[in-house]
Amino acid sequence: MIHPRLSVRVRRAALACLSGGLFLVGATSTPVAADTRPSIRVDNDTLTVQTLLDGRFSGPKETFVSVDGAENARGKLTVTFDASDLEGFFPESTTGLVPCDADGDLIGECDHPHQRLVLDATAKATAAGRSGRIRITAKVDGKVQDTAEVTVRVTDPGPVFDRAPTGFTDVEPGSRLDLPGGFSNYSRYHGYRSVIVDVYFPNGLSPVEEFGNCAYAMSNTGAPRISGQDTSMSCRLTGPISPGGSYDLDLGPVEVGHQAVLLNIHYSARPEKPGAEGPEPLRGRPGKGRPLTFTERAEGATHVRSQSLPVTTSVRTTNQADFSVNHVTLKGKVGDVVDADFFFVNNGPGAVPAVFDSEEDNETAPVVQLALPKGITVIKAPENCGEEPDPPTDKNTKGGKEADGPLYRCWQGRMDKSALMTPGSFEHFPFSIRLDKPGRTVNDTADSGYVLIKTELTVDKFDEDKDNNRSHISLDVKAAPRASATSTEQDTSSRRAAIGGAAAGFALACAAHIPWRRRAIRSSSIGTDSTGGNAAAPEGPEPTR
Repeated sequence: MIHPRLSVRVRRAALACLSGGLFLVGATSTPVAADTRPSIRVDNDTLTVQTLLDGRFSGPKETFVSVDGAENARGKLTVTFDASDLEGFFPESTTGLVPCDADGDLIGECDHPHQRLVLDATAKATAAGRSGRIRITAKVDGKVQDTAEVTVRVTDPGPVFDRAPTGFTDVEPGSRLDLPGGFSNYSRYHGYRSVIVDVYFPNGLSPVEEFGNCAYAMSNTGAPRISGQDTSMSCRLTGPISPGGSYDLDLGPVEVGHQAVLLNIHYSARPEKPGAEGPEPLRGRPGKGRPLTFTERAEGATHVRSQSLPVTTSVRTTNQADFSVNHVTLKGKVGDVVDADFFFVNNGPGAVPAVFDSEEDNETAPVVQLALPKGITVIKAPENCGEEPDPPTDKNTKGGKEADGPLYRCWQGRMDKSALMTPGSFEHFPFSIRLDKPGRTVNDTADSGYVLIKTELTVDKFDEDKDNNRSHISLDVKAAPRASATSTEQDTSSRRAAIGGAAAGFALACAAHIPWRRRAIRSSSIGTDSTGGNAAAPEGPEPTR
């Protein structure tokens, strides 16, 4: 027979086992929580970057990398960027290709879940057409949680003009220069049947020889006062052009004009784009002569400049230009309105670019400052001149005292920044000015102003004679002449008249002293009212008594 106390214990144990079994059954029937491991999210998984061959940088390429669920990570979260696949894509000086890369080995490890991946550089020419990957790994306490990739693609520029002389210096005007040139197909995969080569010769440089497979277009560089012509040459070179091939060509001699100072020749190459009706039309008139040909580039060819594209050739001659402003004398009688034509001019012998400010699209390039003397009034100013506040006085200014009259800034009325100021080209600034009583200086001489070449950009590098960049504005104001005579007779008669007039005036003054004094006393008594105020004096002659 079982003891009663033991039966109670058994029953309690049985109930406990039953309860534990039911709890386990209930636990297995409850849904398991979803996987909360950190995961990588990339806003843009493909970045396309340009090479130095493209000529212009289109701006940085970027994407945002975030680790979702990072707040639930139970441990230390790190995000690793591995861009070792891009080794050799970018110049050695490029830094910061991946975040948190302190030693510059293209591998960075960050401890923050949100990162901004920015490729702010152009790829090397040797990377043209290639692709590489940036591998991204999220880890918690060193254990991989998720991976992602960003593909980096380098543009394929195709044919690029990459060989030309860097420049020529101390060139004599009227001489000729030989222009070797060349281009390469930087595409690794595409060949071309034909290539268009364009060469731009600014005014002052012109090709001597014409080619039958080229077209020539002439364009005016500005208004008639800023004249000249540029020459554009477009040539169709028939291939085949193989992938990765490099070719040289001879553009022939170029003649340096007698007005040339500092000019630049520009080059470009591109695949031909045939239209629906046949080959791509070339702009300009067809050339006359042998065709322009090209040959495989030899090893060690000079003037190959793939690291400084687009290539240009500078031509600096022994010429100089000379800017100057005119000396103006405002001459006439008090009250006269006179015309004053201020101008600045290029005396040559060189022609220089008509660019005097740093803005790209601006027809109001400041060129001249006018400080007009005291004693005048501007009746009419040209539209391209505006009045400004007076400048501070400069005692050391060449030409003496600064003018205290109106101050004007005038700008050049030109539209085309590629225009040239050839010898004899000038800008007019016509004013209409009324001559008032002239101001006097401390030396009791008529006040003078100045006209000054004053531009945002310096013209010193072109200007051979800087002393004539500033000139006087003088005043010669006189009273109306009393009689017509020659200058010598007028001077003599003026002196005699002055002596005789002084004596006669003295006698008349003595004779009229008493009557005038009596009249003054009468007038004073008439002009005072009973209140002691001043009343208007009556007009007309005094009443007869």
